[in-house]
Amino acid sequence: MTGTRATDTAGWLHRASIDVPLHHPHRQDLLHEQWRRRFGHIAHVGQLRLPADRTAGVHRTRVERRLVGEAVVSRQFSDPIEGISGSGDGRADLVAVHIIRSGGLRIEDGGRRTDLVPGTLCVRDLHTFWQFAYTAPTDCRVIIVPRAELLGHLHRARLPAITVAPATAPESRLLLAHLDAAWSLAKQLGPEGTRAAGAALAMLLTGLIRTHASSAVPPGTLRAAATAYADRRLRDPDLTPAGIARSLNVSVRTLHRAFADGESLMAYVRRRRLEGARRELDRPGSPYTVAEVAARWQFADPSHFRRVHRATYGQPPRRPGDRGT
Repeated sequence: MTGTRATDTAGWLHRASIDVPLHHPHRQDLLHEQWRRRFGHIAHVGQLRLPADRTAGVHRTRVERRLVGEAVVSRQFSDPIEGISGSGDGRADLVAVHIIRSGGLRIEDGGRRTDLVPGTLCVRDLHTFWQFAYTAPTDCRVIIVPRAELLGHLHRARLPAITVAPATAPESRLLLAHLDAAWSLAKQLGPEGTRAAGAALAMLLTGLIRTHASSAVPPGTLRAAATAYADRRLRDPDLTPAGIARSLNVSVRTLHRAFADGESLMAYVRRRRLEGARRELDRPGSPYTVAEVAARWQFADPSHFRRVHRATYGQPPRRPGDRGT
């Protein structure tokens, strides 16, 4: 939840905070007013709201920010809060990096959801909208860097939407050590040193992305994201592992690996299609014949649908009006 570049002064430091009484009848309005006055420069964060179940005490957000070359680095603390970051129209040419020290951060983009726990590092492209929520009082480090800084090092036209890595990974440790050094030496570095530190930061980030982008979503989360994506497209004839993997920005191999300890992805799709077809047939007044339902739910032909239905439910598919005939 930090913002874009504000000045080029070496050692520049900005501190800001908000305090919102949770019992106040207009607490959401107070949040927006304080946020606008103290964090109005953070243009990629919007639609902020306080969780409805928190009505006692005071919400606190604390931010300290420094410039490291073209990047804005911050130390942040936030009580639970929700909102949206990024830009669905691609105007936010920024990348956000969160390093969670304590608490928790949930981020979600459509069917893709990741829960970040302490000891996790996450890189997100803000070219799209991300729903986020600090789910507990959270202490984290945040880096906001222009996309162009990373794309230049990666030599590619686009970034992975999200990359998640443990803070203990060698690439993460190197990045964090550099980040700590750049922060502590900020007042001593001149403009050239500050720019060099920023360039090194971008280079270290691209190394981390190259190494860990293929495991951008943990297996459990990836499985949930893939099944959620499939559930919304069960009647789509083009629903394939390749299409699902592409939408989640992972390889097909990584996607299949997320389902390795149980039901396969396409077995899940077939089961959910059969359940949908059965519900459609069982609905009173359903206008569809068995053959039409089989086609709507992407079964190869009515005979195949009948065989699968009988094998699963012990009887052939019939509409309510066909019972007993």
